Amino acid sequence: MTPRPQRGALLRLAAMAMLVLLALALVLLHARNARRSAALVRLAPEAVLRDPNLVRYALGLAKPVYAAHCARCHGAGLTGAPAAGAPSLGAGAWLYGFGEITDIEATILYGIRSGHPKAHNVTDMPALGRIGQLSPAEVSDVVEYVLSLSRAASDAGAVRRGLALYNDKGSCYDCHSADASGNVDYGAPPLTAHAWLYGGERRSLYDSVFSGRHGLCPAWINRLQPVEIRALAVYLHAAGRRAAG
Repeated sequence: MTPRPQRGALLRLAAMAMLVLLALALVLLHARNARRSAALVRLAPEAVLRDPNLVRYALGLAKPVYAAHCARCHGAGLTGAPAAGAPSLGAGAWLYGFGEITDIEATILYGIRSGHPKAHNVTDMPALGRIGQLSPAEVSDVVEYVLSLSRAASDAGAVRRGLALYNDKGSCYDCHSADASGNVDYGAPPLTAHAWLYGGERRSLYDSVFSGRHGLCPAWINRLQPVEIRALAVYLHAAGRRAAG
């Protein structure tokens, strides 16, 4: 039999060896993640997307960052929050740009009406009723026209009047375009794709046209690390691509 003191020494050596191997594995893992983080920031977005391993790393890095900083407004499932005007990030409909990584990254970096000099801040939704540009009845007609773009019209006369107001007195076409397809330069959403920021119900739309909207998104450039911002952009880009099919 092995003497008891010798057996204890062997067990201690085995435990030490396991600790050394674990420490070595952690060092190697940290080094690999450091290389991937550097590559994620350094490479052009197109090159990142060509590397499945790097994309998987970005998705894994982004999920806890999203949960900690973005989910409170945009929802844990990227579904958005109409009450706050926080858009869905998983629907494939984008306010600024076309859902490319660089477009999403710019919004995360600088925000929307955030006060940062590079923020998206060209225009916002004017209060057409409050400023007297449209009467309450005219606002209702514009709303009926907008609703008709995505569902069966309930009042054909109001829709005709709303269309005329949309293209003339209301100047809605100037931001949302004549065919209501939106304008990514202004952050004006399409009115034909159920991409509602504040809800697509008649009451919500009336409030938007009458009282205006001034949605905000903070600038994260000084609050998140560059690798976290790039990872979030990859994550949201992937979500948008899945939604688009």
